[in-house]
Amino acid sequence: MLSKATQVEYRNLIEAAKAAAELAYCPYSQYNVGAAVLTFDGRIYTGCNVENAGYTQTRHAEEAAVLNAIAGGALKRAAEAGLTQFQFIKAIAVHSRKGSDPWPCCNCRQSLSEFGFDFDVIGEGPNNTILCQKLRKLIPYPFPIEKVLASVRGSRS
Repeated sequence: MLSKATQVEYRNLIEAAKAAAELAYCPYSQYNVGAAVLTFDGRIYTGCNVENAGYTQTRHAEEAAVLNAIAGGALKRAAEAGLTQFQFIKAIAVHSRKGSDPWPCCNCRQSLSEFGFDFDVIGEGPNNTILCQKLRKLIPYPFPIEKVLASVRGSRS
């Protein structure tokens, strides 16, 4: 159960994702998607899908929102506050006018997992309810990013 303060915060995040969806460039699918990332320090960064005739170059809204957060200095601010890449995202909201749920596609789930598994993925459900799941629940058998990073950084634990 979400606290009243969290409900207000997440409702604002959903509204930001809705606004971002209106900015999508989607001439091929006509499927507008918007996303909004809430960072550890309360800032919101948005993104929308941007399609491309070479379909593999299409960017998803969730990816765009995370890229905007990083470009906006959120990851650097998190590091300066003593946080890791796995702690800089508090939540992400996803919205599509045509979608039936807010859950990111598998590609986006993998992209998001680069930044942890314990943040909330939210969206709007029936009757304006807030749907909320931890990314960990949406990826039941995740790629072990922490172990990969440890091996790259020299720790063999």
